[in-house]
Amino acid sequence: MKPILFILTVFLVLSCSVKNPNNFDLKNIQQKNPEISVIQNDVLKITPTSQNQSLTVWEGNDPERWKNVNYLVCEIWHDNDFSAILNIEFYRNEKSADSIVTQSGSVAGDATQTPRMAAKIGVLPKLKTKVIFPLEHLNAQEIFMPRFPRQLKGTVLGNRMKPEETSKVVIRFGPWQEPRFTPKFEITAVYLTKEVPGPFPPVEEKVVDKLGQWMAKDWPGKTKDESELKMLLESQLAAAQTSSFPENWSKYGGWKAKKFEATGFFRTHNDGTRWWLVDPDGYAFVSVGIDCIRSNASGVISGQEDLFEWLPDSTDAIYKSGFGTRGKYVQADFYQFNLMRVFGESWREKWETITSGQIREFAVNTIGNWSDIEFARKAQIPYVLPLSRFPSTEVKLFRDFPDVFAAEYAENAKTFAQQLNEFKDDRYLIGYFLRNEPTWAFGANDVAFEMFATSQPSESKKEFARWLAEKYGSIDEFNKQWNLKLGGFEQFPKQVFEEYPSEIAKADFWKFSEVLVAKYVNVPCDEVEKVDPNHLNLGMRYAWMSSDLLYKAGERFDVFSINGYGNPGPPETAEIAKISGKPVMIGEFHHGSIDRGLPATGIQGALTQTDRGTAYRYYVEQGLARPELIGMHYFQWLDQPVFGRFDGENYNIGFMDICNRPYKELVDAAKQTHLRMYEVATGKEKPFDEVIEKIPSIHY
Repeated sequence: MKPILFILTVFLVLSCSVKNPNNFDLKNIQQKNPEISVIQNDVLKITPTSQNQSLTVWEGNDPERWKNVNYLVCEIWHDNDFSAILNIEFYRNEKSADSIVTQSGSVAGDATQTPRMAAKIGVLPKLKTKVIFPLEHLNAQEIFMPRFPRQLKGTVLGNRMKPEETSKVVIRFGPWQEPRFTPKFEITAVYLTKEVPGPFPPVEEKVVDKLGQWMAKDWPGKTKDESELKMLLESQLAAAQTSSFPENWSKYGGWKAKKFEATGFFRTHNDGTRWWLVDPDGYAFVSVGIDCIRSNASGVISGQEDLFEWLPDSTDAIYKSGFGTRGKYVQADFYQFNLMRVFGESWREKWETITSGQIREFAVNTIGNWSDIEFARKAQIPYVLPLSRFPSTEVKLFRDFPDVFAAEYAENAKTFAQQLNEFKDDRYLIGYFLRNEPTWAFGANDVAFEMFATSQPSESKKEFARWLAEKYGSIDEFNKQWNLKLGGFEQFPKQVFEEYPSEIAKADFWKFSEVLVAKYVNVPCDEVEKVDPNHLNLGMRYAWMSSDLLYKAGERFDVFSINGYGNPGPPETAEIAKISGKPVMIGEFHHGSIDRGLPATGIQGALTQTDRGTAYRYYVEQGLARPELIGMHYFQWLDQPVFGRFDGENYNIGFMDICNRPYKELVDAAKQTHLRMYEVATGKEKPFDEVIEKIPSIHY
């Protein structure tokens, strides 16, 4: 037996010494990137420079390496005061690069210069993290990545590709800007794996304190203990009793100095100089609001319970309602825990009193999207309503775009509209958003073309075949124009297209995308108008104007809404109003900083809290000076949790922090703007005109 054991032992030793072919050798990576990286004690240390913030991880033509694996993993740590932004870029091999359809719809011929797909992922400071990218996301069907322990939000954009087509992988590091944002990073491993890797050992130094605050940093206004929290909240409760709107505002927040015809509900009106909202009593109204005014700021704790200094017992009578689930994740809400600490079982009632008082004190006249609707109606402050469960179908054509010609879509639209029944007579409701940021509109995506990425049958494909038959008359003429060899139009829905077969085909695909989008909008709009003829259709809150398809989708709206993260002012809106013929509302904007509380700024950054206030004033007042803008809603009321909300965002974008302490600099500045907003809107006062220093935006 001994010789056999010896041979077996030698075999095992040799086997263990063979390098895992799925690992990317750190020394090879360093040799590819000597200008920004060094190897020390088996750790790859990266120092981005003004000339180069990217690291080539792998380059080659080895399809087999990318088969039978599901995840790319990067083990990383950094000691910066702000979150890291990792852009993991995938390039497609040259064989597939002849006719790449990019996200903008143009054709690119050089895959070695432009990533085919890119994932943007956030990483907390001072916390060793396994950044995990699921390779299935290379199919471009999902924009948002799942959460993994310690990993923050991940978004994926680009055009579909297969993992085995990968010719190069690059990690691009951010943020970077001299002199304040010059980060350093450490990587201990980069590898491919079939299974999700196991977690790191529990942390020794906790990340989140018992009040839900970040422990790695101190700052002015950080709540020190429970007694300070109690004093803060009780003083807010007392102050809320006497708060009210300004005297020259109507009960709805309209401007008493300018009156039009009253209809009993909010409506739009153009007085020949500018667009207005008109409140139910007939007073001129511009909607300046804050989104997400609600009593929760929950975040994911699943798989990262070791990060917390304290978590309450989830069965405790007081604290149990602060726990919840979203999908497979358990969430905890320190904002609620803090209210529960001070007010016990009556915390919700006290929160409502405090918050309605603060809204009036800050001179905010609209409760924005994603807010607590029960609270909004009780507070008797104008509000907007996000409709839920936008009609969909089991079959999706592309991302979240449903099979709009299916009978299922029409039936679901009827059900969708019924939710307006309980709101149709509410005078405080300004209007409703049909949905928020549809992901099919993230980019100039040709929906009709994308639905042919697979052979999946759909009623919309059949309708396209009928549309083509009517246009071309004969299959021979169609084949000639499309460069195909079909025996009949009935064969068309079974086709799969990786590229446009001809330029004429490309034009036809886009034209039918317009047909699809018109159907997508018209069907639910018909139904909501039947149920609720009183309130404004505020549109879909597009993330940005990615293509002309969005104008096609906006023909039925009363107000054209976009989410406008511009810097320093709102994005272009005059063209939107000119093309659509509608007034414009901005559903989201913000500026965040890393000087207090959180390590990420959100989509637009500011250096300090004072700069946040300056940026708010400039954005809103410059917007009010535009005749087409009738509303701007700031995102959001509360800071996000440092350990990441459901998707991993953890931005300093709140008017209030996790302990309900207002950011005084922002609040004071916003109130100055709100008290003069009607004078600015009518041109009686010049808009605020101070621009803040631009810094990198830390968001994922």
